[in-house]
Amino acid sequence: MNKAFFYLGITILFFSSYEVVGRTLTGIVNPFQVIFLRFLIGGIFLLPFALITLRKRALNLSLNDLFSLFLLSLINVVISMCLLQIGINQTKASLAAVVFSSNPLFVVLSAYFFLKEPLTFHKVLGLAIGLIGLFLTFYKDLNIDPSYTYGIIALIFSALTYGIYTAFAQKVTQKIDNLVMNSLSFLIGSLLLLPILLINQQPIFSLPEKAWIPILYLGVFVTGVAYYTYFKGLSLTNAGSGSMIFFVKPVLASFLAWVFLSEKITSHLILGGITILIGIFLAQKENQKSLSLDPKKLKYFFRG
Repeated sequence: MNKAFFYLGITILFFSSYEVVGRTLTGIVNPFQVIFLRFLIGGIFLLPFALITLRKRALNLSLNDLFSLFLLSLINVVISMCLLQIGINQTKASLAAVVFSSNPLFVVLSAYFFLKEPLTFHKVLGLAIGLIGLFLTFYKDLNIDPSYTYGIIALIFSALTYGIYTAFAQKVTQKIDNLVMNSLSFLIGSLLLLPILLINQQPIFSLPEKAWIPILYLGVFVTGVAYYTYFKGLSLTNAGSGSMIFFVKPVLASFLAWVFLSEKITSHLILGGITILIGIFLAQKENQKSLSLDPKKLKYFFRG
């Protein structure tokens, strides 16, 4: 168990640092190039583990499987992660972390529409409370300037589309292993970003010297090592216990933003973040007597 939480602790530390490190690239690297390089490097890092898994389990990917991976790549890498990076650029790392961590609320809606999961009383209540919390995190910042407001909108849609991705990924991983799905979808997502970079005449691999260390960190550690240690940790404990640590992300990410970026952690951000977490707990409540977190859903939540 201690070894499991060692791996999971590494995971949450890397995941929580994404918004802070991503923020340091603002004005230096185009957000689409950041995401392209991040997932290209991360996908390559995970590829050997994915190939070993494919060989061990004798998995054969059909055309339908590849199309599913294409859709996952489009929703997650091209849309959700690019919107997240744009939001980070135009707002604050702490706000981005808290808003993105609300994505489990949108999984409830996505699962209802796409997986036909019923909307129970506790899900609706949790969704309502969580959305109120989401509004509390940014309502005082809406009049700062138009670009900041656009950044907030980008963050909300990033969380929304990640919720759709999570619901869809639950179905895909019934056949395709998580490491395989992540590695291949990361690489496909990077390829899908190439036309966007070329059309907008953005550099592909050319970076300012000071940007290479943050980019390599995001690719190797946040997107490569963190995903490997997460699934390694889960293999040593139960998914429910392991997934609980992801509720630490908005708190730890905000703390890191305060320490390294000198961001002010406002009272409405704290109140909104707490309210969001309460909403998530309620949305996962299985009955009136106890709170139960669904590990199948939680294993995708709060990643950045």
